[in-house]
Amino acid sequence: MLIDRMPAYKTATCNVAYIWRDSDVADRFGPMPPTFAERRYELRGSGLLLPQNAPLWATKDYQIWQDADQAALATGDPTAVSAWHVMLQIPETVSPKWWHWMLTGFLHKELAGRGAAVAWAIHALEGDDKRWLVSPHAHAIVTARHWKSGAAKGQRHPAWIGSWEQQRRLGSAWRRRCETANLMARAGFRWSTLPVMA
Repeated sequence: MLIDRMPAYKTATCNVAYIWRDSDVADRFGPMPPTFAERRYELRGSGLLLPQNAPLWATKDYQIWQDADQAALATGDPTAVSAWHVMLQIPETVSPKWWHWMLTGFLHKELAGRGAAVAWAIHALEGDDKRWLVSPHAHAIVTARHWKSGAAKGQRHPAWIGSWEQQRRLGSAWRRRCETANLMARAGFRWSTLPVMA
């Protein structure tokens, strides 16, 4: 399976801290475990993608994720979703120098460009024998709720992979992205010639 999405476990804040390998944050259940930071050696890149019109406060620490968690908690429904945790398999045939381009371009086109906030990270670990100890994969934590100020803030957003059909479309788009990266590599494209967004 190349892509999967599930509700964020416990809190969106916790999920973002996990993928970013950050133990220096706390959510309503307490501080993150030290093991998050202890596994930082697997981290090959991370960041936050926002729509172009995102307010400045959205770039501050974990603010978006804490707001989403508070909105989900305020519903009184223990099954309320604050964010989606998306896992994306990166084919081992794709060179590590293409991973950032492949992932961030995809997430921007499919999610951030449509208004979602997306925290992302790439994890992989190569052994001395050039075999993968941790297979290349990416995580994306995607807001499931309106996060900008306004009347809709905190309400579920139906367009950000909230249904199985949307997940299927996202999976198909990721497979196309992986196939494109493989074809470009075989055709001899160099990293320096790639566009920022595709």
